[in-house]
Amino acid sequence: MRALLDAIQLRRFLPYRMVSQLMFLVGVSVALSALIAGSVFTYASIKRSREVADEQILYLGKSISTIATGLLINRDVAGLEDLLRTNARLPYIESILIADTSHRPVTSVIKRDEKIMASYDMTPVSPTRLMEVQSLENDQKSVRRMFFGLIELQEHYEIWLPIEAGTQVGVLRLRYSVEEVNSAIMSRWGYAVMFALILTSVVLLLLYLLLRAPMKALSNITAFASLSAVKASRQIPVYSGTKEISELATALNRLSITIRSHEQNLSDRMAQNQTILDNLADGILVLDSDGSIRSCNAAISRIFGGEHRDLIGQNVDRLIPSAAVSNKTAYLYDFVERSHSKLNAIGMEIEACRLNGERFPADLALSKTTDHGEPIFIGIIRDISERRRLDRLKSEFVATVSHELRTPLTSIHGSLKLVENGVMGEIPAEAKKLVGLAQKNSSRLILLINDLLDMEKLVAGKMPIHLVNLDLISVVKQSLADNAGYASNYHVQYAFTSGLDKLDVNADAARLAQVLANILSNAAKFSNGAPKVEVRVSEGNQTALVEIEDYGQGIPADFQGEIFNAFAQANNGNTRQQGGTGLGLKISKALIEAMGGQIGFTTQEGLGTTFWFTLPLAYDDPGSGI
Repeated sequence: MRALLDAIQLRRFLPYRMVSQLMFLVGVSVALSALIAGSVFTYASIKRSREVADEQILYLGKSISTIATGLLINRDVAGLEDLLRTNARLPYIESILIADTSHRPVTSVIKRDEKIMASYDMTPVSPTRLMEVQSLENDQKSVRRMFFGLIELQEHYEIWLPIEAGTQVGVLRLRYSVEEVNSAIMSRWGYAVMFALILTSVVLLLLYLLLRAPMKALSNITAFASLSAVKASRQIPVYSGTKEISELATALNRLSITIRSHEQNLSDRMAQNQTILDNLADGILVLDSDGSIRSCNAAISRIFGGEHRDLIGQNVDRLIPSAAVSNKTAYLYDFVERSHSKLNAIGMEIEACRLNGERFPADLALSKTTDHGEPIFIGIIRDISERRRLDRLKSEFVATVSHELRTPLTSIHGSLKLVENGVMGEIPAEAKKLVGLAQKNSSRLILLINDLLDMEKLVAGKMPIHLVNLDLISVVKQSLADNAGYASNYHVQYAFTSGLDKLDVNADAARLAQVLANILSNAAKFSNGAPKVEVRVSEGNQTALVEIEDYGQGIPADFQGEIFNAFAQANNGNTRQQGGTGLGLKISKALIEAMGGQIGFTTQEGLGTTFWFTLPLAYDDPGSGI
């Protein structure tokens, strides 16, 4: 109904309140129904009354023509006039005329104000179609009336009848009016209109009495709903007179209780969340799109050295100097993209500024969300001053190891090697065994120191990577030859397969050999008695793929996520037995990624592990290096 009203643009004419709309629509419907019914019955009455009047006039005309036949033949004008006067007294008759065959009037009478008078107008007449009732057109008198603007009521008619005695001897014209019939019909229509008005008034009165109580209850429910928006603990009396309104009131009461419960739960959770946020070590900032600080937790106050109220409303460039740009929104969006493009997704290092002007390093992770359709940014900031201090201590420690330990350790290792080889003369077997153990452990210690130095260079970005075009097949074969002796200690042989004779890649030969040595040595160590390690080289989509597969015990599921971390070693007896620094795979991963490749593994416990890495294929211009 609403769509129909909107379509014909009548809704704006309806009353605003629902009860008024109902009464208006019901009233219009009842009135229209009564008027339509009255019109149908009135129209049927008009039609039947006309038919009866026409039948009566036709019968009267035939009677007059029959009697007038002899009088007209005998030219008894007086008799004809008496005949016409007698019949003109009948209802509806306005005039009667008899004309001869040449259409000249013989005699006629007319009725005016219920008086019958002879007419002596001898003007020839022009008969219309005989035996048919015709509407009489008269400019001097209205012959039509509009019935309620819909039906046209004709009031004046005439009929021509022949006067015959074997042949036609004249014509008879009867003019008559059904004004009395129409007047009666109009009176009936007036009664129908009055009945429609009375019926509509009674229906509206009953409708008002019926709707008064439920509308009042509905008004009370509306007021209650408005009040519940502010305070949801109240209850509304249930109106039981109408089932739907009673159910609505009951549902609103239940809803009020539910809302109150949810409000309490929400309040408790908000307090709990705020407590959690305030006790986090990391600071949390909520920023508007223009960089204004909307809210923050207590850690922000501790980190930046200011009160919570001093930070709210400040622009973020007060805390992060690099954000002092004209287009703050673009800066924030770009920071979000750069932050999420990092694989670890833990944020980016920035320089922050405390409220007292002190600069300090910090980690900032930024993400974007929306609040009521408006973009907002949530930042997690961490003071890494202590971490930087520890990094400096670690760097100093590594430098100390490099300068103070590696040189004398190399000398010790060389000396033990000479003693073991008998340069200083033969030594007892037991002593030789101890010297060999010391030489082996010194080798492991040198390897650990070298790995630590490599890790330090990689973290500091000081590891030189020189990319050149080289044949990957040759490098892999050479690496297999170089590590074959190591694999023989574990009774393992390397099996190389490739459908290529040559495959040029863009890589650093020395660093690639270091990666291959790390992975090949691990595969030999963890073969768990299997006789071979398979090495495969293939060409992919703009990359070269190297796969090294062993048939050992595989990598435990709980350790697979840590395999490329520093000092990572699986916590099982076999791993500890084989030894190692735990840095080889992390160094390999850093080197492969520095050369533009990727590294990973697939494993299945009890069946073995396949380590793989990719390198970009060589181009004509490989670049000058990194």
